[in-house]
Amino acid sequence: MQFDAVVIGAGAVGLACARALSQKGLATLVVERHGKNGQETSSRNSCVIHAGMYYPEGSLKAQLCFRSNQLLYEYCSARNIAHRKIGKFIVAVNREEEPQLQNIYERGLRNGVEGMAYVSGKEVQKDNPEILCTSAIYSSQTGIIDPHEFMDALQQDAEAAGCIFLFGHHLIAVEPTGERYQLVLQTRQERVAVESAIVINAAGLDSDKVAELAKIDLLHAGYRLHYCRGHYFKLHPRRSRNLKNLIYPVPPKDMAGLGIHITVDLAGDARLGPDTEYLAERTQDYRVDESLRKKFYQAARWYLPSLQEDELSADYAGIRPKLQGPNDKYQDFVIQEESERGLKNWVNLVGIESPGLTCALGIANQVCELLSLNN
Repeated sequence: MQFDAVVIGAGAVGLACARALSQKGLATLVVERHGKNGQETSSRNSCVIHAGMYYPEGSLKAQLCFRSNQLLYEYCSARNIAHRKIGKFIVAVNREEEPQLQNIYERGLRNGVEGMAYVSGKEVQKDNPEILCTSAIYSSQTGIIDPHEFMDALQQDAEAAGCIFLFGHHLIAVEPTGERYQLVLQTRQERVAVESAIVINAAGLDSDKVAELAKIDLLHAGYRLHYCRGHYFKLHPRRSRNLKNLIYPVPPKDMAGLGIHITVDLAGDARLGPDTEYLAERTQDYRVDESLRKKFYQAARWYLPSLQEDELSADYAGIRPKLQGPNDKYQDFVIQEESERGLKNWVNLVGIESPGLTCALGIANQVCELLSLNN
């Protein structure tokens, strides 16, 4: 089978790329090892539409959040995808945290983030009466989304433009053949070979392994991933009733995560998470140990002092494909067309963690730019 473009991975970013490529008239194939879309990082997260105030100025994460936030809201409205712009407070619980809060605010302004405001603790408490803080940043452009509806809409758009999906297929080999690539796919029963001029590696948790199949030296390229698990605990409904916005603490300075925060979902339920646990092995283990309850309770009591430990129950976990290892400095997304490595029209998307869901449409646009498809 021959195609113009093959996308490896049917998470939010892979689906957005498939939609963009197929709508430009390219015969596009999506290869996904699971039986349906979005079974890994794309659906195991906080389901937040980010505004982009955290990320270093000039970084891909900052630029793509700026481009993608409104793009995503417009797409959700046009396709009737469940979402809500509920706003977020980043809270400082004492005067010692306020300088860091100020730094986030100033970075957000440099990143072009719209709808930010410095507010008092009393302003936070109007709709979230039990949150304790001295001041906060309010982000009106932050919201929540149903990621499954989003991904289903992207798949529907791609299929309407002629895209073909092969679920239950693993990529096991890559062989460049002149101007094209031969990709060998494995199912439970057979092997299938396909050819394509363009390959988009949007394989999420195994995007580094896919790059390695193309003979890229991961250590030299800086593409080696670290699995980082984040757990979530659900709040009792009586607690959820007093929370109307997303509540985030001042994040750790290493930006390995944004801190254990409160998210409110589209049903009005609230949960805490995620934490940050680097895994020693590359296993997709999504268990949530009940013994973590105390850790979450102690973290949340910093800004929600009335919380009781028995109001938390284990919910779910997700795994983030991080380029940044434990104690490493901040790492940005990798969005790279690999002609310089002798792989023309091969695009690697590596380390696409948060805010990857928010940025999916923007990443797809950037991929098209790298491939000179927007001219």
